[in-house]
Amino acid sequence: MNKLILLSLSMLLLYRQSEAQNPVGPIGNFLRTNFVGHPVVHGKTSWIFDPDVSLKRRRQFIELHGDKGEKLIERLGLGIDGRDLERLQQQRQRDEGHLGGLNFYLP
Repeated sequence: MNKLILLSLSMLLLYRQSEAQNPVGPIGNFLRTNFVGHPVVHGKTSWIFDPDVSLKRRRQFIELHGDKGEKLIERLGLGIDGRDLERLQQQRQRDEGHLGGLNFYLP
């Protein structure tokens, strides 16, 4: 009885393997994806890379956002809902008389 079940299962696997679009079969597919890796992973790609473009972009970033992004951080902190000038005035009133926003260094 066990031999009959084993034979029918093996025939079913062989039948499904011949009908499937992937001719490798379930065991081969398992081995390929888990041990070797999917074929997409091994594909070669090429990127157009210019290492000198960073010098140009760095100058543009500093002009637009300040050195180390100080202006960018300030703009992000003010929000994008159109109330940025109100928030800027509130922050300047809050920080008036503080050394970098800290009370620790004041006498």
